[in-house]
Amino acid sequence: MLDCKISLLITTQSKQTVVAGRTIERGTPVSRQVRVYGRSNGALLGSTYSNKSGDYKFYLPLDIAYTIVSIDLNRQFNAVIQDNVVPK
Repeated sequence: MLDCKISLLITTQSKQTVVAGRTIERGTPVSRQVRVYGRSNGALLGSTYSNKSGDYKFYLPLDIAYTIVSIDLNRQFNAVIQDNVVPK
């Protein structure tokens, strides 16, 4: 099982949202590709790889909903999708 947990979702004073999380495979942090899309139009807003500890972070435009996708390039696990992620 591959899991993509969002641990930080805050709005900064510079009118950005910080989305941070961790990718985990069977309880162990792993490096995986993580992409974030604008939910309303599907535009790719960012792409990165989580580090060896599974941590990733994005600085994104403010006041939109996001879809975050974590992909296992080894094709052992299906993609993990966090949909309708919104700043609070």
